[in-house]
Amino acid sequence: MKTISILLALVNSMFAGLLLAYNLSTIELHESGTLWLLTKTFAALSVIAIGALTWLTSIRAMRANPLLICGLYLVVLGAVTIVWTYHLAVLSGDMEYYMVLFGGSLMIQGLSSLLGFSSSPSSMTIT
Repeated sequence: MKTISILLALVNSMFAGLLLAYNLSTIELHESGTLWLLTKTFAALSVIAIGALTWLTSIRAMRANPLLICGLYLVVLGAVTIVWTYHLAVLSGDMEYYMVLFGGSLMIQGLSSLLGFSSSPSSMTIT
């Protein structure tokens, strides 16, 4: 499970970087509102930071407890991404399938982090 988590951390971080570059392009800056732009930027930066945290945890440079909370965050962010994409598809008729795949990938990364970096059920408690 750790290998899957590390692989998906790399893929999701690269995809989040592409989304971040698109969000900060001049076309997107003029079309979207400030709050929505800040939300998307924060989500992309958090996915990149969690990817780095996953890598640091896998080389045992830090403890796995923060990664367990980040895994829960990724599961929630993935579900929210999928629901929001379907919401936009219903409203505008424009279905963006790549965002559904990205949300699913975030959920799988979060679950594999939760299952892979917790060696026993007792280690999942925060002390």
